[in-house]
Amino acid sequence: MKRLFGLIGFTFLFVLSAVFYSDFNEIVFAIIGSLGVLSVAVGIFLIISKKNKSFGKSLCVFAFAVLYSAGNIIGYSEYINNTIINKYSDKEITASGYICDEIITTDSSCSFVIKTDKINGQPSDAKIQIISYTNVDAEPFEKVSFTAHTYKNNVNSQISHGIFLKAYSYNGFKIDATGEKATTFYSFAVSIRRAMKNSLDMLLPEDYSTLCRAVLLGEKTALDSSVKDDFSLTGTSFLIVVSGMHLVIITSFVLLLVRKLTKNRFLITGFTTFTVIAFMAVTGFAHSVVRAGIMMIIVSFASSNLRIADSLNNLGFAAIVLTAFNPYAVADIGMLLSFTATTGIILWSRPIERSVLRFFHYKNKRKDGIVGTIVYYIKNFFKICVNMLSVSISAFLWILPITAVAFNRISPTVILVSLLCEPFVSALLVCSLLCSVLYICPFISFFAYPFALVSGLCSKAILWLVSTFSQLPFSTVKTHSFYWFVWIGVSVLLAIGGLFVINRKFYVRISVSVSISVLVIGASLNVLLTADNAEMKIFSVGNGVFATVNCPENTSVISCGGGKSYADDVTTDLAEYYSAIDYLIILNQNNKYSALEPFTVTKFDLNNILVYDSDIEKQKLLNAFDGNSRQTFGGNQHFTLNLSDTVTDEIICADKTMFQYIKGKSATVLFVPTDADITNLPENYRNPDYLLIDSVPENADLISCKAVIFSGTEKQLQKRYDSIKEISHTVISTADGSITVNLNGG
Repeated sequence: MKRLFGLIGFTFLFVLSAVFYSDFNEIVFAIIGSLGVLSVAVGIFLIISKKNKSFGKSLCVFAFAVLYSAGNIIGYSEYINNTIINKYSDKEITASGYICDEIITTDSSCSFVIKTDKINGQPSDAKIQIISYTNVDAEPFEKVSFTAHTYKNNVNSQISHGIFLKAYSYNGFKIDATGEKATTFYSFAVSIRRAMKNSLDMLLPEDYSTLCRAVLLGEKTALDSSVKDDFSLTGTSFLIVVSGMHLVIITSFVLLLVRKLTKNRFLITGFTTFTVIAFMAVTGFAHSVVRAGIMMIIVSFASSNLRIADSLNNLGFAAIVLTAFNPYAVADIGMLLSFTATTGIILWSRPIERSVLRFFHYKNKRKDGIVGTIVYYIKNFFKICVNMLSVSISAFLWILPITAVAFNRISPTVILVSLLCEPFVSALLVCSLLCSVLYICPFISFFAYPFALVSGLCSKAILWLVSTFSQLPFSTVKTHSFYWFVWIGVSVLLAIGGLFVINRKFYVRISVSVSISVLVIGASLNVLLTADNAEMKIFSVGNGVFATVNCPENTSVISCGGGKSYADDVTTDLAEYYSAIDYLIILNQNNKYSALEPFTVTKFDLNNILVYDSDIEKQKLLNAFDGNSRQTFGGNQHFTLNLSDTVTDEIICADKTMFQYIKGKSATVLFVPTDADITNLPENYRNPDYLLIDSVPENADLISCKAVIFSGTEKQLQKRYDSIKEISHTVISTADGSITVNLNGG
């Protein structure tokens, strides 16, 4: 069997992804189980009948991989993930353990991961992410003891690394450092990483150093949010996430130097392996880097033994290594994108390159004379460009479905932007590596400055290119609209039609033109039809209210309360579409309406923060908190905020209660907080289309509405259901999921 590892590895990825992203759906399990059993039956039949023994063996291996991976993720979920969550989630624990990675610090918080050895006095091996809004007196890899209230972690990228719990601290964290430190290979790598980051900060301006740190070391937390948005809009976020591409560039540069010193293939293999492992460690063993590292080591060892490694087999082997003992590795969407893009490059890049060169009748023989030499090099450059283009196109086409489903958008300009940026990224990687390492070394640190200069120039070029393209009208196309599915359907039909066409060259041109036309026309119509859209979204956050008013160009948060365990889900959902918030409104300091404010402040740029609080001393404290300016007000005030050209939010304050009346073209929503008395609300606001509440207000019978939206838990709804039904017969609850109200019709 030529590609045994490839078959097993890709099967692992397919089955584990299907199970994880379907949320362990029983129907998915039934389909997978049936597929495994059917494959075994057919495989055994083919082997016994000797009709096609090779294919029969492949089916049996496929069945083994299907059943093993399904059983593996069930066992891992039941005996590791669920055990930790059931024992410690949503409880206060006392634990001890080691900080197992670098402490990441931002302007308003710091976060780190603790690997425990004891929880509540019992031996326990769990990873807990700590997010603190005050400074923590501890060092990386130091042993600490702490007391915290933990929650279930819902961030998939962290779950993929076995971090199933998280905890927060606002007013100081009960953590005691013991002074005892763990010394490991990884702790040494983290020390190197910190020294490299300090070098870049010393040598370059902040905008350029943060970009170099992101590209070289994968640390993008320090990047300005506007820069992150530009990369996201152009679909080039992979440039600032350490991946296999970065490892290939760094390793290729090191090998270029090594081959100048020695031709011994075993020494070259040794240097390659060392470089790969060192880079993986310094960048935190990101799954995409580990994938590329495994493949490079296999290729290097095969080369030293004068063998040719099969790329798909290597890729499958990397998948086995990453998922066999950690099936939750598929929770990292970046890893799936890495495997998918690499598969696309392996299968499609060369055919695309050959087709393009054949189209241009490419032939390149060196001729005598200056003109012949110039033409020769120009044609070589053209071939390199075609190669880069074919790699970009094949990777883009393969990851397009995942990108569309996972992020609800694609970036049509990504191929062009990546082609323009990749030469600068390559130079930036090499030069930032050299300057960050040389600056650490005594006596020769002055050699770092020329490389720092080049790094700065490359950073400037990359930022300018990405920023320029992000401002184009169609730099990003959202894929949750109807036209997207029409385009997919048309493209699939055209592809199927190509199987029955004789003149395929002509058909390819026509079908590509038709496909692009459908996409462009659909996107244009969508922009025209949705330019006036506005919706109010009430998130499912347990006990409390987190509600936003979303327009095509901006969003406002009219309440940011709820359970802290929902913080990542809510902010991630918003961050998919917006980087800044026009208005953040806090109607009082009750956790039901303000508990998620720190998370919102940390993740988004805020233009206006409005806080209703009659306590003057509290107002002063609020204005000083986390460095963000707040407009505080009290008393019986009444004013209107223009959330967009078509949506307003009227603030009505009476008797220490703030009502909000959101009005669009076709719908109105009245937001009434706990302990409100409707008699304090003017009569002209008592007839909204929707009433948003988390408890039943006093004199609720004065309200007349089409439907009541209740934000709270299922138990709270059941307790108040009879009283709510007296307001309106239509009751919608966030206990069943987030709710969207279209404010402008449609």
